[in-house]
Amino acid sequence: MFLYFWCVLSLTLAALLMGTSFAHVLEMPAKLRYEGPLWLQVQRSLYRAYACIGGAIEVAAIVAAAILAVVLRDWRPALIAALAGMACLAIAFLFVWMMVTHRVNARIAKWTPDTLPADWQHWRQRWEISHAVRFVLHLSGFVLLVLATLISPLADD
Repeated sequence: MFLYFWCVLSLTLAALLMGTSFAHVLEMPAKLRYEGPLWLQVQRSLYRAYACIGGAIEVAAIVAAAILAVVLRDWRPALIAALAGMACLAIAFLFVWMMVTHRVNARIAKWTPDTLPADWQHWRQRWEISHAVRFVLHLSGFVLLVLATLISPLADD
C-alpha cells in the first residue's frame, strides 16, 4: 500500500508541476508579440500564484520523487528510472529556475512601464526559453517516474 501511495503522490505532484511549465509554453507565442508595457503587466498579474503554490509543488515533487527512489531501492531498473526522474525535476529547479528564471524575475521586479530598459526583449526571451527548458525537463521527469512505476513491483500485482 505504501508503494502505491508514493507512486500516485509522485506522479500527481510531477504532473501538476509539468502543467505549470506547459502553461508557460502555451502562452509563449502570444506573449512574444506583446509590447513591453503589456508584457510587464501580464508578468506582474498572471503569475502571482506560481511562486507560492507552484514553488511548493515543485519542492514537494522533487522530495516525493526522491522518497519514491528510496522505496524502489530493491528494484534496480525502477530505482534508476525514479532517480533519473527526480534528477530532471531537480535540474529544472536548482539550475534552470534558480540560475536563469529567478534572476530574470528579480530584474523584472524593478521595472515599471516607464523604466523598461532598451534590452527588455532580451530578458523576456531568456525568461521564456527558461520555461521551455523547464517544461522539457518536467516532461522528462514525469515520463521517467511513470516508467519507474510501470517497472516497479506494482506491475506484478
